[in-house]
Amino acid sequence: MEKIIEFAQSGTNTKSFRPDYPVSEELRERMLDTFSDFMDFTLDAYFHEVAPFLEEYVEELKTREEKKDILLHNLFWWRIVYDANYNYRESCIAEYLAEKDRGLDRGPVIESWLRETWKAIPKFYYVGYKYNDRFFVVVDILTEKTIDVLVCDPLAIPPENGEVVVGTLIPLGEGLHAPIVDFYHFDYEARIDIARHVHYYYERFSKNSTPHETFLHVLSAMLQIERLIFIETHEKKPPK
Repeated sequence: MEKIIEFAQSGTNTKSFRPDYPVSEELRERMLDTFSDFMDFTLDAYFHEVAPFLEEYVEELKTREEKKDILLHNLFWWRIVYDANYNYRESCIAEYLAEKDRGLDRGPVIESWLRETWKAIPKFYYVGYKYNDRFFVVVDILTEKTIDVLVCDPLAIPPENGEVVVGTLIPLGEGLHAPIVDFYHFDYEARIDIARHVHYYYERFSKNSTPHETFLHVLSAMLQIERLIFIETHEKKPPK
């Protein structure tokens, strides 16, 4: 009988990646190996060009020293997905896929998956449930959709339940997602105020901006809220 549904995607039985379909372990390993190679390629080719502008943005927001690096890298990948969405032919993903000598047997499903990843938009989430420090459930603050997340970076900061984080998730099949780099973790003390204000600022900025531009406007506002709460919470008031 002809199969109506493919119960597991592999590198040999499909040419199109379906984010909600199961993925074989062999294919997932190939996906992650390819993405690691793609990240190296992109960082080598573009980071030095983009970083100065992003560093200026980070400084203008008076980001605390210990948070600058992870914010910078999340902003870098925001810029990469922005370019891929609005000018794909000249994007780094198109350049990467055009290369034939990187020594990786990607195959059609891997290329389809890479293209699928660039539909991603960075978003704000809160951590709803933890299986462990590397596998947990986040909730999209705007849509209240729950998403299973697997963090592949062994050096990533373990999240706390209820914490608000921001990052770009890529699909790994069967509804599972992974952040491109570790999330930017907002201070735990700021979680309630940030969650309360996300909807307001999205509604305010989305009227005249693309989704990626809207995200950046909202991120700026949330980082300012975080900074004000940090000052109120941690900086001592001068004696009267």
